[in-house]
Amino acid sequence: MKKIFLIIILSFGPINAQISTKIEGVIINAPCELEYTRNIGNQNNYSCPLQYDVDKIDNYSITVSNLQTQMNGLKESSLKEFKASFLKTIEINSKAEGESIKYLKLKNGIDALSSISYLTYGTQKFKNISITFLYKQKSFIVNITTNNLKKHNEIAELSERIIFN
Repeated sequence: MKKIFLIIILSFGPINAQISTKIEGVIINAPCELEYTRNIGNQNNYSCPLQYDVDKIDNYSITVSNLQTQMNGLKESSLKEFKASFLKTIEINSKAEGESIKYLKLKNGIDALSSISYLTYGTQKFKNISITFLYKQKSFIVNITTNNLKKHNEIAELSERIIFN
């Protein structure tokens, strides 16, 4: 009986583990370590896939774009306008794609925009939850893509994973 109990504890341990990965000034707390995957132009991409059941998959990812050239030299009022315009553009594009969107404030008071979209790959349906925000002259898009369509409070859960130092 002790062996069965130990096996159960060890098999569920990795699912419950949380790994904090520092990515370009922001810490993402996820059940797996986000690893650098590629650079496309001015974007760095990090991700980690997690299979937590026989047929349930979550993929955590983050895309970081350097906006230093666009934001450099902006005064406080211009910077505020740039940030508002950036999020408004994301909102317009998300709505055009049929995504549901919502504005939110992250832990440190940073304005962000969340969106939920649905994807189909073959016979599999996926839900993509994104949070987009600007921080230290960079834009961040934090995602979780899952085929567990019954998950609830995804936006709140994902925003809790974003930590600023």
